[in-house]
Amino acid sequence: MATHRESRTSKPGGDHVYDALVDAGIELLVGLPGTQTLPLDRVVAERSEMEYVMARHETSIPHIAWGYYEASGKPAATLTVPGPGDTNAMHGLKNASEDCVPIIHISADIDPADRGKGPIHEIEADTYDNVVKANVNVETEAELSEKVGRAIEYALTPPYGPVRIGVPSSLLEATFEASTVSVTPETIHHDNETAYADAVDALTNAERPIIYVGGGARRSSGAGKPIENLAETLDAPVLSSYKGKGVFPEDDPRFLGVTAKHLPNSAKQVLDAADTVLALGTDFDGITTANWELPMGEMLIHVNLDPTDIDAAYDSDIAIVDDATHASKRLLKGIRRTTDRSNAWNGAELASKARTEYVDNLEEQGLLADSPVNTPGALRTIRDAIPRESIVTTDIGGFRLWSKQVFEAYNQQQYITAGSWAGMGVGLPAALGAKLAHPDDPVVSLTGDGGLMMCLTELHTAAEHGLNVVVVVFNNCDYGVISKSPKIDQYADGHRFEWGSPDFASIAEGFGCQGIDVDSRTSLRNALTDALDAEKPTVINVDIPSDEQSVVEASQYSSAIEPRQ
Repeated sequence: MATHRESRTSKPGGDHVYDALVDAGIELLVGLPGTQTLPLDRVVAERSEMEYVMARHETSIPHIAWGYYEASGKPAATLTVPGPGDTNAMHGLKNASEDCVPIIHISADIDPADRGKGPIHEIEADTYDNVVKANVNVETEAELSEKVGRAIEYALTPPYGPVRIGVPSSLLEATFEASTVSVTPETIHHDNETAYADAVDALTNAERPIIYVGGGARRSSGAGKPIENLAETLDAPVLSSYKGKGVFPEDDPRFLGVTAKHLPNSAKQVLDAADTVLALGTDFDGITTANWELPMGEMLIHVNLDPTDIDAAYDSDIAIVDDATHASKRLLKGIRRTTDRSNAWNGAELASKARTEYVDNLEEQGLLADSPVNTPGALRTIRDAIPRESIVTTDIGGFRLWSKQVFEAYNQQQYITAGSWAGMGVGLPAALGAKLAHPDDPVVSLTGDGGLMMCLTELHTAAEHGLNVVVVVFNNCDYGVISKSPKIDQYADGHRFEWGSPDFASIAEGFGCQGIDVDSRTSLRNALTDALDAEKPTVINVDIPSDEQSVVEASQYSSAIEPRQ
């Protein structure tokens, strides 16, 4: 990494940290003031280079920064007190780490001289080592600028990730002389010449190719169009992981679906028949591979920027350590395809048939009826009612699983969802971050009643900062993913852990938002129209039947797709 020292200046430690963040291009700081953070809070209040947003709970702080980055590609900084503040933020920092999102997390830590004496909020400094990409602890004035600069560089060097910087509050307050550090992220190159030649030959000769798009393609600038061109050249159906959803536009006839246990049977039939899978930017996590049960072709070409992910879950036949965009362009230049095919493999036709068969099955099951509102019907209504350029964030729950298959995404920055960490309470804070990044675009948060209860206080943050997001609550008075699990009978003797949800519409009004209850797809459409025109945040409560068929159950129909013929 290239850290450049410049002139030495004397100023408070908080200014040294602030200047390093500004030099790195950080424009947003999300925090919650505490006694220890005040020396840096003061700098933020006095200066104007960064916007400051105060959340209502530390758990939401990194989620807001995560959503901001996902929607804009611009990293944010976060600030908490040590101990309780840091540990509350650990959930969001780990989520960002799993999703390779750079966050500069500042902890206004305790004084090193007080460690072991029981000062307020004391916790061992290495507590966070396994939560973030790096955990950097500053102890002296002399090392502050160097360590802060290197920590920022590390966060912004691919593969990205959050970095925690523990800076004692006493150092943030003290005035001292230190070098100004210029931050330049490092670029790493790998020798892939032989692997590229082998991959080009394999794809040129593939009879039944499939492209699999992962989160690394999301992190790779401009990956969408090269992947579209690859799919057209190979005439290949395209699947995505949870984090890859949106990189490939889902109104393209070659889009096949999102992998997981709920991958529709018609799509599984196509995947089962593949002879070659080109996987772009994925670590093949357990969630999106049905715990590594989904096949990945007779030959697997695995492209990933992090070499530690190669062969970790699936053995690759050809491994390329590279950025997904660069790899797609490089492969596209070399592939020599002809229009004469020896079989009936037609990517667009196969994918379109599979998707149509799936939707027809939902229709037959009554899941797309106007009333009562089922989750897939509600999701299709939302997609039709909101502008194409809307940014959509999801929390965690059964509705999210449905959204993978029935809610079309067209752009990687317009569908924001967590990857394999899958912790609840992310949807609303992520929407606030997305709205901060794109204040003029519609932002819709999809959440469940359980997930919203974990971050409900951020409705006040939305109202206070004028972040007019639309929150759609899929309210089934249940943790549906748990209660519908086959394990519930094995371990809980059939107990469903039922409870009643609060009146979300009334709660929204109390926070200064608009609250609306709907009971049909028609009324949901009307509510969305109203919400998009409102001058305040809106919560739309949609009552979902608690006995609704699960997305996994709905995927297990008998398929008529025969891709090998």
